[in-house]
Amino acid sequence: MSQIINFSQHANDDEVQYLTTLLLYHLVERCGGHLQFTAQDVYHIRESLSTKMVQIQLGDDVKLRIIDRVPELQ
Repeated sequence: MSQIINFSQHANDDEVQYLTTLLLYHLVERCGGHLQFTAQDVYHIRESLSTKMVQIQLGDDVKLRIIDRVPELQ
């Protein structure tokens, strides 16, 4: 099951999935082509995701930010 919830009125689910792949590529490229996580990093990230989520805003630019997860998605 996808962890991506698409509330966009401007992009369908396939476009959002593709955009997510592009954003991941861009992040790794900006980090010198290599990004590594430890098992403990993943554990802490998963804990944070119970109360936080990443919001992607689409417009002329693509903006990412971490926001509080809305109660109905917790």
